Amino acid sequence: MKRTIGIILVIAGICVGVYALTRHNDEKTLIEIGDLEIKQDNKKPGENTTVYYIVAAISIIGGGFILSSKNRGA
Repeated sequence: MKRTIGIILVIAGICVGVYALTRHNDEKTLIEIGDLEIKQDNKKPGENTTVYYIVAAISIIGGGFILSSKNRGA
């Protein structure tokens, strides 16, 4: 049971981390004239992106700790 929870935590942490990384790439079209487009790339993190990184790190570390701990009394 503990192994399953550890695996779920690691997978959830990776998914949250990937989601946080995708929030960095915002692209806006400034000018569009015919086939010509001028775009602005925004590489700044979105709102609450730091929270996603913290949650991802905690769940990956916690899942790794659960997976690496020995079975005590079970």
